[in-house]
Amino acid sequence: MAESGILENAKNYQRLKQGLSLFYLFWTPFLLGLMAFTPFSLFLDAISGALAPQPYARLAVYFTLFSLIFLFLDLPLSYFSGYEIEHRFELSTQSKRNWAFFFFKRALLSFAFSMGLLMLLYTVIWRFPDHWWFWAWAGYAAVSYVAGKVFPVWVVPMFYKYDRVTDEGLKARIFRLTERFGLPLQNLYSLNLSKTTKKANAAFMGMGKTKRVVLSDTLISNFTPEEIEIVVAHELGHYKHHDIVKQLVFGLAASLAAFAIAFHFLRILAAGNGYSGAGDIAAMPLLFFIFYGFGLLLTPVQSAFSRRMERAADRFALEAVPHTEVFVSCMQKLAKVNLSDPSPNPLYEWFFYDHPSIARRIRLARDWQASRGAA
Repeated sequence: MAESGILENAKNYQRLKQGLSLFYLFWTPFLLGLMAFTPFSLFLDAISGALAPQPYARLAVYFTLFSLIFLFLDLPLSYFSGYEIEHRFELSTQSKRNWAFFFFKRALLSFAFSMGLLMLLYTVIWRFPDHWWFWAWAGYAAVSYVAGKVFPVWVVPMFYKYDRVTDEGLKARIFRLTERFGLPLQNLYSLNLSKTTKKANAAFMGMGKTKRVVLSDTLISNFTPEEIEIVVAHELGHYKHHDIVKQLVFGLAASLAAFAIAFHFLRILAAGNGYSGAGDIAAMPLLFFIFYGFGLLLTPVQSAFSRRMERAADRFALEAVPHTEVFVSCMQKLAKVNLSDPSPNPLYEWFFYDHPSIARRIRLARDWQASRGAA
């Protein structure tokens, strides 16, 4: 396909994906508001109480019914976004059966994890009605830290398989790079992302003993060793800049504000909508609505914070592997493989993008090159 055709394809793909993102932006709070500000949640709680009068059992039944409603309403949109669009643009490698297996496996895992967190949350609310927001945040902080450690070791292998990179030349290149900057890398991992998609990616995962550099098999098979070295140098920049810790601290500060705001507004809104307070199980959609509203307001701040770290990691990669043309070719190839729009709508990029657009990343590399002479 000609370059103009690839660009048009990418713009059409991103137009659909962005339209769905904007739809979800309003669809989710609409559903939560419909449940919270109408008698529906009280009705759902009455059913839960009739089926299971004991408080924790009642909470489990309510959240199960709540989750099934959202799953039922979300399934058509998820299928269209995750299967139909990806196949229409020839990015997915999944069959319908495999997509369904992944979807329901993720949903079940998310449900089980969320159920555990809710049980802890309502335990805190019921026992500390005047200070629950702080203790809930403290519990959230502990869970976030543990999750950062176990995610690459326990969760990722539930969906994909880790393998050690067997290309000795590539391994030697990457190890030389990481040794220069003091990263104690025991092994280089590949992930069989090709079982679901043709997109390419890489990541620096985990904390402490679980930290690792992971390359998708699609990256290894479609990019040159020099381009992969640039990608790893970018991830190495995140390591050297302590970005995982920065993201954790940012998330903890944001969640502290979120719990405090939820505590304040829930007290104001609960009684006027028929709820007895934060401990009322029926008020759960109202609590989620407040959390969602705060998260929505925080999104552009979080996106800007992330883009700043990504720009710094790009500059680190250019300093570590000073081959501007390799960096540019890598960005162009990523845009092609992932069908990224090189120059998205600036407002959409400002609000949603956690990475700078491809055009901005290439411009950064050209500016870096110009400031240091020809590379």
